[in-house]
Amino acid sequence: MRTGTINGCSIKYPDEVVFCFNPNMITVNTSSDVTFVISSDSGGSGGVFDTTFDRTFTIVKRPYFSDNRDEYANYVELDISAYLQACFDINRSGGMVESKVVHVKVTISGVSMSFDVTAIWGAMNIGEQFDTPRTVVHFTKYPFTVTIFDQMIKHVSPSDVPEYVKVVEDDSEDGIYLRWIDRHGFYQYWLFQEGSNENKSEEYGERLMENFYGSKYGYYGVSRIQGKTTEGTKKACASLVSKEVFNMLLSIHSSPLVDMYVDETWVPVGIKADTAVDSGEHLQDFEITVILPTIISQSL
Repeated sequence: MRTGTINGCSIKYPDEVVFCFNPNMITVNTSSDVTFVISSDSGGSGGVFDTTFDRTFTIVKRPYFSDNRDEYANYVELDISAYLQACFDINRSGGMVESKVVHVKVTISGVSMSFDVTAIWGAMNIGEQFDTPRTVVHFTKYPFTVTIFDQMIKHVSPSDVPEYVKVVEDDSEDGIYLRWIDRHGFYQYWLFQEGSNENKSEEYGERLMENFYGSKYGYYGVSRIQGKTTEGTKKACASLVSKEVFNMLLSIHSSPLVDMYVDETWVPVGIKADTAVDSGEHLQDFEITVILPTIISQSL
């Protein structure tokens, strides 16, 4: 947290780099109303929101009053996390998520102070470290980037990585190639071995009764279903991976943005909710089930 003063009132506010899914509190020691104006530069993934809306939020908050004689008995507090999240427009057609510079202006009785934060579309969990030295596997037959943080989130080619990132090349071709964004806003890639395929169908809509007549009689109870949906899944496995790789692959279970590379295009897919067991061994298998887009079919 950073600290300062505004119109004689002390203020605590977030550090320069923040994660928008963690709490990001602004606390002002004051007995007056406080106005917060939060705005964002354009950028990120360049979605519709970027060009359509003014990313400006204005919030006026009254102070909390207490009978205590504590220094912070009267204060105004605002968690700006939800506003930071609203500054991102996720381009679901494949644009990659970057960081955002967000401007915050705090005003008390006509006196203002401003500060900026660089917001990352992610979250830090207890015990985790951010942007540490690591090894990444570059599957050379497929598109690939490395996410780094240098004052902002950047997605760079393997030739542009800093010294603390080691790139190992892998020329494998066959398998299921997936891309996802992890909890820290970093994109991860892996070429999984393909296992069995499954298709699950379900009926939807109403039973449509038919006026059915045979060669001699008419019959009740003849009907057709209005439609059916079919969901396909693929088993995928990464065999005998190291602890480091296993921990990286685990992040796919918490990612809302997972893509599969098909016919030179990134196709949105899902990962079936499941329990991943880490035995702690140095070499172990990592298995997932990829949920494919719903199969388009006819309907009545």
